[in-house]
Amino acid sequence: MNPTVSRYPSRIQAALRYLDDQRLPRAQAAPLLHRTLWRLGIALPPPIMAGFATNALMQGLLFGVFWTGLIWVVLWQGSDRSMPLLLAAGLLAGVLFGVVMAALMLSLRNSRKLLEWNRFVATLADDRHP
Repeated sequence: MNPTVSRYPSRIQAALRYLDDQRLPRAQAAPLLHRTLWRLGIALPPPIMAGFATNALMQGLLFGVFWTGLIWVVLWQGSDRSMPLLLAAGLLAGVLFGVVMAALMLSLRNSRKLLEWNRFVATLADDRHP
């Protein structure tokens, strides 16, 4: 385990070991956003193990904010288009992207027969208390 991974919360370290054992590529197990949050001590589950709602919210929120900002800079800034329309379009884009990404993570988790985060955490608790 490299030194960076050892700074992650212990549950995340255990999850990454589990995903390594399942031969999941590290790029799928630990995207940049999650690695950054883990370094800050936030134990957000790896996306492939997270629940549908968690993935939809995280992916949709991130995409919606960046998409809205990009569209404002590229198309909206200096135009006479209304801000509520931009915000509605950003919200719709975020919701659609979040739902699609959450469905993709759920499909990948099911096809690889991986544990969902809550079940994984429960197995960790069972291992500690025989």
